[in-house]
Amino acid sequence: KGLFEASEEGTPQGGPLSPLLSNIMLNELDKELERRGLPFVRYADDSMIFCKSKRAARRVKESITRYIEGTLYLKVNKEKTVVSYVQG
Repeated sequence: KGLFEASEEGTPQGGPLSPLLSNIMLNELDKELERRGLPFVRYADDSMIFCKSKRAARRVKESITRYIEGTLYLKVNKEKTVVSYVQG
């Protein structure tokens, strides 16, 4: 809304350092998803995890959110985190 708000933590949104730091921190998430045998794609801090059912996707969303927040100590934006269903 055109207002500047100083922050003591994080990196500026859209800054060149942000994607690099995301990839460094979320490398551990990639390893965890591979360990669980979950197919996924990730670009910087955006991810898609593919599940066989909507129910499985909801369970994965909850457990991965706990992992990201509890193990990696990162904050998950729950408003932007969604489960979508694609019929194939």
